Amino acid sequence: MRHRTWACAAGFVFAVLLAGCQRAAPQMPTPPPPPVTVASPARLDLADYRDYTGRVEPVETEEVRARVKGFLSKIHFQEGAEVQKGDLLYEIDPRTFQADLDKAKAQVAQAKTHQQLAIGEAERAIGLRASRAISEEQYQQIIAARSTADSALQQANASLENAKLELEFTKIRAKIDGRISRTLVTHGNLVGFNQPTLLTNIVRLDQVYIYFEETERGLDDFDKLARAKKVANIVEAQIPVLAGLAWEKGHPHQGLLDFRDNKIDPGTGTIQLRAVMPNPQRTLIPGQFVRVRVALGAPKPRLLVPEQALQRDPNGKYLLIVKDDNMVERRAVTTGLLHEGQVVIDSGLHAQDRVIINGLQRARPGATVAPRSEVAS
Repeated sequence: MRHRTWACAAGFVFAVLLAGCQRAAPQMPTPPPPPVTVASPARLDLADYRDYTGRVEPVETEEVRARVKGFLSKIHFQEGAEVQKGDLLYEIDPRTFQADLDKAKAQVAQAKTHQQLAIGEAERAIGLRASRAISEEQYQQIIAARSTADSALQQANASLENAKLELEFTKIRAKIDGRISRTLVTHGNLVGFNQPTLLTNIVRLDQVYIYFEETERGLDDFDKLARAKKVANIVEAQIPVLAGLAWEKGHPHQGLLDFRDNKIDPGTGTIQLRAVMPNPQRTLIPGQFVRVRVALGAPKPRLLVPEQALQRDPNGKYLLIVKDDNMVERRAVTTGLLHEGQVVIDSGLHAQDRVIINGLQRARPGATVAPRSEVAS
């Protein structure tokens, strides 16, 4: 009896334990879809362009030199100031040159007197020759004396003009408008002793040149543009050129391509191009480096996405797109220009697509996400 009771109790405990083992394990709750930020691509009319590094050079430069020998007596400009064409810059002591001018004037007066006497003698000789009152030899001597007097007067006049020029050269004036540098010679120094002494220089700033280099292959794009415009060369094509300094936003300075060199540098494989650019605010200074952008053709509609949305892997560039069912799709794309932090998508993207721009690390192709829209700018 006791054995049967014990067996029943053991069977009951075993049944309870077996039922507990067969009970289903509790399930973990499904996590919500990860949040991401999406935006439709921006639409903007943009032309194809190419970027370069250029340097600023002056359109005109004048080296101000002393053209006569003398002591520098006056300096009439403020260093670093803007000067105008014709402004008086320096004076060389003029006293020696004034004395030379006065002497030349006296020599001209003397030569005129001699010429008048010679002319009178020649006129009388012509009459005497007709009456055979003088010999032919005397006549020829008198005529020769008149020619000599004429030549002496011409020489005296030439000396007078030279003396006037040298006196004029004692006042040194600006030949162009521009900004003047510091003076290299100070008051009281002898200048123009062996050669024209460099005193300072002037650089024109209201207009500048910008030089940059293009590859041989890239030059063909410029030639195609010229042919499309039905002009003979890229200079006649009136191609716009934009420029900006390192600290400036965008490319606020605009000019036109005005020169292409006549040969390619074999060492670099590039050819030199040049733009002429107005510079009314004197912002561009010769010697500076600038960012250069050249538009190739007319603007056309483009789709752009933020640069951080573009992904890369061994298979190429792609974007993560959120479809209508909020599932992520990997979309292979081809890219074009960079424009103010955005990249142009040439193919693989549609205007209505929702592109993931934030939360990319939480998104996986084929997974579902919780998109939050953001207006693309």
